[in-house]
Order: sequence, then C-alpha cells, then structure tokens
Amino acid sequence: MKAEISSATADSQIEARMDVAKSKAALLKTDTLAEPSVRETVSSIGGRDLILRKILPIPLPKASGALKLNEPLQGFSAELLQRIQEAQVLEPVQLRLSATVFGGEYTELTLSLEKRRYEIWTNVDFSYLPFLGNFATDTRSYNYTGFNYEIDSDLERKRAIAAQKLGFKYRTQWRKPPVKFTSREPEYVLVMEGGGIVPKEVYRQLDDLISYYLEHFASLKLSHDNALKLQAAQERYDARHPEVPQDIILNFTRVSESDK
Repeated sequence: MKAEISSATADSQIEARMDVAKSKAALLKTDTLAEPSVRETVSSIGGRDLILRKILPIPLPKASGALKLNEPLQGFSAELLQRIQEAQVLEPVQLRLSATVFGGEYTELTLSLEKRRYEIWTNVDFSYLPFLGNFATDTRSYNYTGFNYEIDSDLERKRAIAAQKLGFKYRTQWRKPPVKFTSREPEYVLVMEGGGIVPKEVYRQLDDLISYYLEHFASLKLSHDNALKLQAAQERYDARHPEVPQDIILNFTRVSESDK
C-alpha cells in the first residue's frame, strides 16, 4: 500500500536518486575512456567540450545460425504454450482518452474508438488521471493512453485582465458543461452532434473507467501529491547544486575496417 511521503523524505529520495545518476555517469565516462583511441577531435559547444574518440574496430560475434520459427522455443513445450494462452482470460482493450479538467469541478473527456471521437462531460474530477496507468476489471485488461489538461478559473481571469490592459481580447479556455448535473453523485453525459448511434462499447469503457477511477481515487490522489513533493524536492536540489557543464565524450568506430 502506498504511503504519503514528507518533504524530508522527498528530499532524501531525490538526493539518493541524483547520487545514483552521478555514479552511473562517472562509470560510463570511465568505461568510455578505457577504450584505446586512435584519433581524437575536440570542439567547444555551449561552454563544454565535445570529444570524439575514434577507437579500434569492434568485431561482430559469429552468427550461431538462424532461428527456425516453426520450432518451439526451448523450455516451452507446445502443451505449456497452449495452457498459457488459455490462462489469458482477460480481454485486452486499448483505452484512448484525453481529459480537460475545469477547476476540479467537472471534466470534458474525449474517447477515441475506431475512427470516431466521442465527447463526454462528467462531474467527476479527473485531475489524477495521469497516474491511472493500465488497469484491469474482472473481465478486461485496459491499456490506457491519453493526455490530461487542467484549466484554472482564477488563472483564466488573470489572463483576461492582463490582456485587456494591453488592449487585447483574451479568448478564455474555460468552458461550461452543456447540461446541469442533477446531483453530486458521479454522472456523465455523452454529447453527439448530428445524432447517430453510440456503440455500446463506448458506454462500457466509460463505466469501467469511472468505476475503477472512483474506487482508487484516494490512491491516485496520493500518487499525485507525492509526485508534487518530489518535484519540489528536485527543484530545491537543483537550486543547491547548480548544473556544471560536463564534457561530452563519444566513442565511434566501424564494425569492420582497417584504420586509416
């Protein structure tokens, strides 16, 4: 179970993460310079040196023979492969969805199915949708891909005022739902321009998404809050450790050649 992290914990995690990154960078530099070079060129780019090192040709390993596709992989008998396939009882579904959250009050969803897009308005706050990832129901395994946008009403008003002072007219991004939701209970409405029949699959995906999202709302919010603390910790770390330009060292060669 996920736990809330403190600012101090976030700082410690970022410190550890950056120490690992520095160690990996130092090891990579050591390994790169360990290769004997036959020629080096140095050029200055943005306050740092770009060092190109030509090293000796790297021999390719001998081919061990082509893999015959009609032969079962070693360690997996035909019977075992069949049992594995039969065990995959969850139906894989690609969920393509974008969300625009208006001040945490309501959300406009755009669901893509086959070659059509469907506009949905809901009173569910989908601010934490980016932390959803892939999820599963009793019968389906969803692979979620999409984008999330947040529109803040106060920020929109400030932009409009600033534009007016400069003599411009600001076109606000703030929008209101085409309907008034009847209660505080989760609701959604699908908007269809020009009519048409909405596939049942659209409703099924929406129902599965909203049910899972609300069930895991607290966990998703916690992931969101922890991510903000880690982001703030990273900013504090960067302020304490201004970036020092590092030289870029690149080795290059051809697979097979006589050095010239």
